[in-house]
Amino acid sequence: MTSRLSPDDLAAALPDVSTPQRFDGLQAGAVIRRDRHGIPHIKSDNEHDLFFAQGFATAQDRLFQMDYDRLRCLGRIAEYLGERARAQDTLMRRRGMERIARLDYELAGPEAKRAMDAYSAGVNAFLDSTTALPVEYKLLQTRPEAWEPWHCALVYKVRNSAEGSFQGKLWLSRLAAAIGAPAAARLSPGYQPGSLLTVPPGTRYTGPVLNAIDELQAVVQASSFLNETESGSNGWSISGERTASGKPLVGGDSHRALEVPNVYYQVHLHGPDFRISGFAIPGVPMAMHFCHNEHVCFGMTHGGVDTQDLFVERFRTENGTLEYLFEDAWYPAEVRSEQIRVRGESATHSIEVVHTRHGPVIAGDPRSGAAISLRDPGSIDATPWIDAAYRAMKARSADEFEAALAGWTDRVNNYPYADVHGEFGYALRGRIPIRDSGNGWGPVAGWSADNEWRGFIDPAQLPRSRNPSTGWAVTCNQRVVDQDYPYYLTNFFGPGYRAERIAHGIEQLTGHPARAEDMERLYADAVSIPAQAFKQAVARCESLHGKAARAAALLADWDCAMRVDSNAAALYSVAMGRLTADIVSAACGEFASGLLEGTQPGAEEHWRRHLKAALTAALHSGDTALLPDGRHWPDLLQNALEAAWSLLETRLGEDPSSWRWGALHKVVIRHPLAALFPENADLLNPPVVEIGGDGDTPLASGAKVGADFVVSLSSVNRYVHDPADWRNSRWISPLGASGHPGSPHYCDQQRLWSRVESILQLWDWADIGEQARTEQHLQRP
Repeated sequence: MTSRLSPDDLAAALPDVSTPQRFDGLQAGAVIRRDRHGIPHIKSDNEHDLFFAQGFATAQDRLFQMDYDRLRCLGRIAEYLGERARAQDTLMRRRGMERIARLDYELAGPEAKRAMDAYSAGVNAFLDSTTALPVEYKLLQTRPEAWEPWHCALVYKVRNSAEGSFQGKLWLSRLAAAIGAPAAARLSPGYQPGSLLTVPPGTRYTGPVLNAIDELQAVVQASSFLNETESGSNGWSISGERTASGKPLVGGDSHRALEVPNVYYQVHLHGPDFRISGFAIPGVPMAMHFCHNEHVCFGMTHGGVDTQDLFVERFRTENGTLEYLFEDAWYPAEVRSEQIRVRGESATHSIEVVHTRHGPVIAGDPRSGAAISLRDPGSIDATPWIDAAYRAMKARSADEFEAALAGWTDRVNNYPYADVHGEFGYALRGRIPIRDSGNGWGPVAGWSADNEWRGFIDPAQLPRSRNPSTGWAVTCNQRVVDQDYPYYLTNFFGPGYRAERIAHGIEQLTGHPARAEDMERLYADAVSIPAQAFKQAVARCESLHGKAARAAALLADWDCAMRVDSNAAALYSVAMGRLTADIVSAACGEFASGLLEGTQPGAEEHWRRHLKAALTAALHSGDTALLPDGRHWPDLLQNALEAAWSLLETRLGEDPSSWRWGALHKVVIRHPLAALFPENADLLNPPVVEIGGDGDTPLASGAKVGADFVVSLSSVNRYVHDPADWRNSRWISPLGASGHPGSPHYCDQQRLWSRVESILQLWDWADIGEQARTEQHLQRP
């Protein structure tokens, strides 16, 4: 029996978005208007019905995505994907997100809890009333389960809390064990001196390059007991003194793995005392990030702060009880078994879940005597993070916004913000454990109290900046504060390249009062700072010959902008990839392929946040510490340029004027079921598009070094908020509002997104009425 979908199947799965619907759960009613891009604008006279309608509309558009994320976090996605997902389910069961999500819901205040209740009622109202389920359920031959209010917290966690730094630590510890702590330390220098800081805006890092030899050696020693052993964004706020309106502006974009449907969902909620426009997480009420109400607007970037620690635990079995060691005493571990069901298999798979004082064991076998546990603020205990989000979205000023975020816990974020009164600024917010920086390099001894957490940083002591004298605040995952900050934040801040370019772009506006459209040019900047360093290094080489000399001549007149139509951008990228492969292969041995291809968890993060910055600095200065023994920059660059020229001749033709970066650098997004049902891949997967930029530019579009330039990480949204007139605010998604492959809104924003264009965020209800393509009333019986 074939599972090939027909056009009729795709059409039958589309929801009815026009016929009035009647539900007992409503207090009065709501209206859902969808604009020409299918984006829902929802109005109600009470919050209950507003969130009910949001849940209903989101289920209409993104039901399978919500369900898929729910099962991922519950450790049940193998029920859909089969054996290939069993290891993922095992990890998620061990992490125990279900328990914390339930507790988060119970701890939520009455307003936030009512929002989750109403949202869930709306989701279930759709489930109970529709005959049109997403085509994914036809393929899987199943139906989704009812939505429970605590699932809202669960889905948020799989999209945020489940990420973190622990995989990078695991990878680095394995690298250090393989090549030695001194060699691993050379490949992990941390943030480069002279690079831009977030706070205070405009200042630069004055600390040293990190020397982690001793700390990495401790990691190796701790890990010897074992048999086996994260994304970015741009964001900024600009003073009204620099704008045409005299009011501040906020803009940015979030960088994550590209998925179908997109991770975020554009929505506008219009209530009597709750009016917002922003990007929601499907399955979660409100719009947690990248949002504005009538008074305040804010963006968000990943704080990059290290909040997850790994502990090597010593175990023994005494009188049938599994115990772990801490400070010369043995304590009983918490042990339970769970069953994992796998698609296509009748028998279940039993796993043992073990917890110590630090958290769940995620690697190794405790029964063998040693294993690794994970301590993570997002899974230790419940916190009222959703209350903080609710209050932030109702803030009437910058002061109220910052006060609301004092209660934000998970995950740690950077927030650029502004209000209609002219205030603007930046704040780092989240729950950050206090401990030594040695915990940041890899697993530490779980039996020693020296590595324990000592509480959390007081929110009042977290970095912030209000109305800085620079007239702007920029946050692009770069180092937040200088070395004199009293608390350890992370060893893995991102390089400052994007922040440098955006700050430069803002300064270029001096004398030209900024407007909303100018903000879009900031995240469209495709100039690469590493490309500038590479070009300088090539220019210093006087002995280049043959194809390498021709390559050097082509690069000589290049402005280092990674435009889709640039032949020099293509040449640089291929040559830089070859140079990187030569250096990494010599330095990392058997670990090189995992780092270059991004196949080992944590390796790609190490490349982006450590090794790429070190390589760029070495290209700029001519330093040879990273080079393989007996090699020098001229011969390495000769080989890299020659190989790049030959590859481009083979791939794109012998005429270099016909080479284009976009011919190599493409966005390929695959539906989660495309591999399981390959006969439907052409229907499930969105089109392939070209895009400019790379992983080092504000126009972020990162590809793994050894993955043939297929873009794996890029902007999952772009936005500009204009407090002077919210009707000027703009946004764009990489795909579309709908998660239905048969919908005209499945990927109708994709071409605009790939060209770094945007659409207006409609705000006035009358304007929305004039432009609405559909209108649906939800009413009481």
